[in-house]
Amino acid sequence: MAQYFNFRVETAEGYWGRAGFLRKWWRIYADDSRWTPPAWSRLRQAVLSKQFAHLERSRPHYVVVEALPRRRQANVSDQPFPNINQGVLMEEPVAAAVVLIDPRRTDSTAHLAMLHAANNRESLERLLHAVQEHVGHEGIRRLILPVGLSPYLGTGVLQDQFHLEPPLHAPYAPPYVPELFSTVCRPLGRSLLFTMKPGAYTDVGAPVPGPAIIHPLNPNQLAADLLPLFSQTVPAWADFPLPDGPETQFLLWWILRRPVLAWMAEVDGRPVGYLLAQPDGSGPLRRSRGGRSLLGRLLLQSLELRQPRSVRILFMGVDQEYRQRGIGRQLWQQMLSAGPASGWQTVTAGPLPSTARAGSAFLKAMGLLSRETYLLHRYDLD
Repeated sequence: MAQYFNFRVETAEGYWGRAGFLRKWWRIYADDSRWTPPAWSRLRQAVLSKQFAHLERSRPHYVVVEALPRRRQANVSDQPFPNINQGVLMEEPVAAAVVLIDPRRTDSTAHLAMLHAANNRESLERLLHAVQEHVGHEGIRRLILPVGLSPYLGTGVLQDQFHLEPPLHAPYAPPYVPELFSTVCRPLGRSLLFTMKPGAYTDVGAPVPGPAIIHPLNPNQLAADLLPLFSQTVPAWADFPLPDGPETQFLLWWILRRPVLAWMAEVDGRPVGYLLAQPDGSGPLRRSRGGRSLLGRLLLQSLELRQPRSVRILFMGVDQEYRQRGIGRQLWQQMLSAGPASGWQTVTAGPLPSTARAGSAFLKAMGLLSRETYLLHRYDLD
């Protein structure tokens, strides 16, 4: 475990303060080759532009903890030409997060989004104490962590399978983080990522019979006329508010940086189901480091011209009144039929909360196996 001293807490104010927060937040995991960073341009726009009602209503607080690293004293007495800069210490960011207070919650709970932490318990504790100082006077008594800028995107701490490259839009944490969080926080919920073995769906077979007609879907409809269907079919857990219009618009904006495949199921002209899938572009983001530098942007553009070999099932749902009729299988078959032409070799879905038993049972019936596990935590401020 790394050792630090002389901790300092900083909160970001204004445009340049938020820009500085992003740079420090990025540095904490920048040297981790398995971290899939978000697209830098998208992240900057989300944090700096203040154009998203979903984020602005939560009055984000940007908190970062910096400290000086403890380094071993080197014996320079025998060096003929000692380095005059030896022993000079520079502050490092050791923990950072965005505090979101969703006004739709009435249980004195805030969310800690985009949480990055170095391998040091005191760093995490100081971050949590700083958050308590900033939001405690607003009646906040509990934190849920870590979540994405929406809790329906990148929520939880990876617990296992650290040797595998994380898929797109799935949360990632270095191997030391689970133990770090377990010593400070309490577990709140578990979610699972499901995957289909390579080539398991190459024999698509005949179309699955069912009562629905499957159409291509404009994904933006999920934030408009299909919002009631989307809200009631997203797995609810940890008392997260169901996605409304502003949150769904933000989710789609974040996802639609790259093309998606989307279908809608209709019965007698009524929309009763949907499936939203996206080729897994995590590899280009890792190799280009999110396209942060000019060279990285050029590399990202080049790499994204190639066809990914995996597809992500991001959102899928069927109206409760129409379940157990084969409509989910119809949507699934429609997605699989695009696989051979697209060159996909694997399918991943989730993470799905362990409380979503119907969704988990469906994925297992489709031949998927649970792989990565993610744990959501709570931290009580009292």
